[in-house]
Amino acid sequence: MKNLIYKEIRLVIQPPVYIMALCGALVLVPAYPYFVGVSYSMLAILICFSVARANNDHVFTSMLPIHRKDIVGAKLFTVCFTELLTLLVAIPCAILSSCLINTTGNIVGMDANFAFFGLTLIAYSVFNIIFLPWYFKTGYKTGVPMAVAMIVYVLLVCLFELVINLVPFLKTNLDSLDPATFGYQLIVLAFGVVMFLVTAIITYKKSNKNFKKVSL
Repeated sequence: MKNLIYKEIRLVIQPPVYIMALCGALVLVPAYPYFVGVSYSMLAILICFSVARANNDHVFTSMLPIHRKDIVGAKLFTVCFTELLTLLVAIPCAILSSCLINTTGNIVGMDANFAFFGLTLIAYSVFNIIFLPWYFKTGYKTGVPMAVAMIVYVLLVCLFELVINLVPFLKTNLDSLDPATFGYQLIVLAFGVVMFLVTAIITYKKSNKNFKKVSL
């Protein structure tokens, strides 16, 4: 597994991943929908898997004396690494934004607060559990799985924004930079972290089950 992860880092995770991770810094921009910035990781994942397919990565890995579950684990690492790298950039920028730049909050979409990152993790989780198990029904076709996963992801993010803006209680407590509301926001963040971890396990198991049926 360690060697496969090293292979992913060296050969599959492309330079655009690191460039698009910097889009997490868009939370610094006033009056900007912050979910857009953290969504560039989806495009980075598409690039990684498309390049891997073009380079016949699935053929190369299938010829190695390794377990298929390790191949699944390495690909799951690529997806989660890409998503978490974006958040790693966004978090310090969100602190800077909330404390110095956008102190009154974001007038276009959610503020860059605890709830925002919790909901981002929930959206990532849904994307992962759709994309990877579907991808591993073949082990190399990315088009339809990626398209469906991205559509669901975008709809889910839009739903978050819509519901929070329509429900006064949620608007007051989740779309706020007031420290008095942080308790509610931390609940959302904790739920997002747990969901991300649990769905990663489920995604791994479902992907491994699908990949075992594939003849490469």
